[in-house]
Amino acid sequence: MNQSSAETIRVGSGIRGFHLVLMVGALIGGVLFWSWASDQTRVKKFLSGLEFLNVKTIEIDSEWPLDTNQVKSWIAPIQNENILLVDSKQVARALQTHPWVDSVSVKKSYPNRLYISLSAKKPHALVVQKGQPWFVDPSGELIERATPNLLKGLELPFLSVETSSTKWNVGEVLSEYEKMKKLAAGKISVSQIVLGKFPYFKTYLSHPKIEVWWSYENWKNQLTNLISLIDNPPSQLGQLRRINLVFPKKAIVSSAISH
Repeated sequence: MNQSSAETIRVGSGIRGFHLVLMVGALIGGVLFWSWASDQTRVKKFLSGLEFLNVKTIEIDSEWPLDTNQVKSWIAPIQNENILLVDSKQVARALQTHPWVDSVSVKKSYPNRLYISLSAKKPHALVVQKGQPWFVDPSGELIERATPNLLKGLELPFLSVETSSTKWNVGEVLSEYEKMKKLAAGKISVSQIVLGKFPYFKTYLSHPKIEVWWSYENWKNQLTNLISLIDNPPSQLGQLRRINLVFPKKAIVSSAISH
């Protein structure tokens, strides 16, 4: 073996040895890092010292009746917290425990800004619980007690049930009511819905002021009869007060209203 070959072997062995040292060093370093990182208290203390990562700005986009200042008060604890320690999913879950909050989106903008977007539940009716009016959402779930301030500008029907033994599904009823409003195209305005023995129910119209009896099984077909009677009321009866549309393809009209 000549001298140049021996030198090549020595150089190659040196490179392999250097790589081995790097690998061992990286392995030891990784073990030490994860051992250190497993101590969450130490990690949080370290991150808390990085002030440039502390949350300085929280931008909130919300819908009525969610108030921006109120939302800020709910999330006050995360102000000035290290952005790396903010759990977006946990923040969203905490916000969703408040009345009216439907969905929440939390986005981080490094190094120190949060964007929080909230959508609100949509009230579809009012119900009375223990003598107090409450908003209910499209599924029939209670949202929050109704106050005069929240009622301003809203035209929601009162929903009540006449019997304790009932097959009614409030969520389905509200869904059908939305269909009724759409099909009526502004011809009627409902102030109250009264659910009787299934499948019968009543609506009290505020415009025009008429009490209407329905069957849940055929109300769509009878809606056209109602609109026709409103547009062209029988002259011999004077002002219509009550219309019974329970029977298929038949309308019984009266100038008296029930009590």
